[in-house]
Amino acid sequence: MSEIKTETESLTSRLGNCEVCAKNAARYACPKCEVKTCSLTCVQIHKRELDCDGIRDRTKYLPLSAMTERDFMSDYCFLEECTRYADTRKQDKSKRYTHQQCQLPVPLHRMRSEAAKRRIRLQFLLPHFTRRKQNTTFLNWKQQRFYWHIEWMFCGTEAGVTCFSDARCDEQQTLSQLLDKYLNLEDQEVAREQRKHLQQHQIAGIGQLTLWLRAEGVRRSSSRCYALAAHKTLAENLVGKTIVEFPSIYVSYEQRPPNGYEIVDSDEEEEESVAAPPVAASKRPQDEASAAKKCKVSNNVYGLAADEQHTDDDDDEEDQDQERHEESENESAESAASSDELPIEYTSAF
Repeated sequence: MSEIKTETESLTSRLGNCEVCAKNAARYACPKCEVKTCSLTCVQIHKRELDCDGIRDRTKYLPLSAMTERDFMSDYCFLEECTRYADTRKQDKSKRYTHQQCQLPVPLHRMRSEAAKRRIRLQFLLPHFTRRKQNTTFLNWKQQRFYWHIEWMFCGTEAGVTCFSDARCDEQQTLSQLLDKYLNLEDQEVAREQRKHLQQHQIAGIGQLTLWLRAEGVRRSSSRCYALAAHKTLAENLVGKTIVEFPSIYVSYEQRPPNGYEIVDSDEEEEESVAAPPVAASKRPQDEASAAKKCKVSNNVYGLAADEQHTDDDDDEEDQDQERHEESENESAESAASSDELPIEYTSAF
C-alpha cells in the first residue's frame, strides 16, 4: 500500500494541478490534447469545451530524438492496421473498383447497348452507391423491351416533395398511364391511400399536371430539367436524354419547373452551347470610336508605306530605262566605229 501511495504521489506531483478546476492535483492526462485532469467530471468538461474525443493522434509529428520504444511499437501497429484495411477492401467485390473503367457485367452491357439504340445514354454508378442498389431496371431480352425503375417526386405537398418509386414500368406505356395509380381515386387503391399527400395533384388531374425529368450529364445539371409530355410513351420521352441508373421525374400542378430549376430542351442543344464559343457582346460607342481611330491610324501608316514602296518602284524603273538608253548608245557607237575601220580593198573600190 505504501508503494502504491508513493507512486500516486509522484504522479500527481509530476502532472501538477488539474487544468480544469485548478483545485485538486491532476491524476490523468488526455492522450490527444494532453490536458491534465483530476476526475471524471473534469474529463467530461474538457472534452465538451475543447471538442476532444480523447483518442491519441497516431499521425502526429514526433521528432526521432523524442521517440521511445512505445512510440516505435505504436507506429508499427498503425502500419499493420493500414495493411489489414487495404487487404479487406480488396477482398470486398463491391469496393474493389474505384472508377468506371472496369468491365460491366453482361446484363448491364446489354442494357446500355439497347438504350443507345433508342438514343438514350444510360450510365451506371459503382456497385456500392445507394442509387445503384435501389435500381431495379431490367431488359427483357426476348421482348426487347425495357422495364424501368422510376422515381416520382410530387412537388407542392405538405412535406415539400413527396417521393414514390415504381418498379417494372413498361417503356411502351405513356406517362399518364404510369401515373394513373396515384391520380385515379375510383379504381386505384394507392391513390386513395395517398389522398392526404396528393390531394392537389388529384384535383388538377393529369391534363393540368406538368412533368419534368431531372437533367443529367449537362452543364449545371443540378438546377436543370427537361419538360416531358404526358401523352407520349416513356421511351419517347427519354430519347436524347442522359439517364443515371433510372429516371427521376418531378410532378407539379403548376405550369412551371420546380423551384430552383430551369428548362433545357435537349442534351444536343447543351453540347452545342458548350462547344461553340460565346458570342461577344456589342461594343460601346466609346470602344467603337477608339477602334475606328486605331484603324484610321493603321491605314495611314500602311498608306505611307505603300507610297514609299511605289516611289521606290518608280526610281527603279527610271534607273532601268537609263541603263537601256546607255546600252543603245554604246551599241550605235560601236557600229559607227566598225564602219570606219573597213579593209583597204573595199575603200579603193569606192
